Amino acid sequence: MQNYETDVSAFAARLADVIEDGGTADNLIAATEHVLPFSAAFCVVNRPSGAPVYLADNYPDGAARKAVQLYVRSTYLLNPVYNAILNGLPEGLYPMADLAPDNWAAELASDHVLPAQDEEIGYRTEGWPRGLQELSLLVDLGQGDMGEISFARPAADGGFTPCILDMLRPFLPLIAVAFRRIWSGQDATPTPKPAPALDEFAQDVLTTRESEIIHMILKGHSSLSVSMALGIALPTVKSHRRNAYSKLGVSTQQQLFTAFLKWQGGSV
Repeated sequence: MQNYETDVSAFAARLADVIEDGGTADNLIAATEHVLPFSAAFCVVNRPSGAPVYLADNYPDGAARKAVQLYVRSTYLLNPVYNAILNGLPEGLYPMADLAPDNWAAELASDHVLPAQDEEIGYRTEGWPRGLQELSLLVDLGQGDMGEISFARPAADGGFTPCILDMLRPFLPLIAVAFRRIWSGQDATPTPKPAPALDEFAQDVLTTRESEIIHMILKGHSSLSVSMALGIALPTVKSHRRNAYSKLGVSTQQQLFTAFLKWQGGSV
C-alpha cells in the first residue's frame, strides 16, 4: 500500500509539471509509468482527415521505433482503434482485443504487414515487437481530434488485466487534462496533408454496398462477420464480394490488399 501511495504521489507530481509547465507527450508517458505497468507506449492525435499526428513514443531504437513511424505513415488505416474512432468511439480506455476484427487473413500479408494469428489483431506492422497486448487511452480534444496513448505490455507478463484497468481509470480525467494541455501547445504545428481514408478506396467503381463489404474485408472481417454487421445474408455478402473483385480486377485477398496499398501510395 505504501508503494502504491508513493507511486500515486510521483504520478501526481509529474502530471502537475505537464499541466502547469507545458510538458511534452514524452513527459506524460513517463508520468503514467507510476500507475500503469507497460513496456512501451506511443502518443498520437487521430484526426478526422489525415494521418495521425505523432507526438512521442518510448519504443526501443531500431526496428520497433521504425515500426511506430510506419504505423503513423501507413498501417494506421487498418488499425481497429483508428477505425473505431472514425466510427464514433468516445474517449475512454480500450483494450485492443475488444476492438479487433474476427478474422485477419494471412493472405493479406505484405512487406509492411505480417500475418500473426497469435497476435491480438492477427497481424503485426513490420518491426513491431511480438507478443504484446495493447491498451488505448483516448482523449477527446474537440473538433473531431482524438488523442491516443497506446500502451503495450507482453502477454507473457499478464498483459492488461481488468484489475489493472480498474486501477488506472480514476486517473483518466487528470491524464485527459494533461493531454489537452500538450495539444494546445501544438497550434503552431502545420496541419498535415490529408491522407486518403480507407472508405475512399475504389468508391468510384463499386456500389455503396460493395464498398462497405470490401472496406470491412480490408479491416480484417470475415464474410460471416460482414454479414452480421451489415444485417445481410451470407450468400449476398459473397455475391457482392465476387462482383467487387471482378470490378477491381482481382481474384484473391492478397491481390485486393496489394491493390489497396498501391492506391494508398499513389494518393499521398
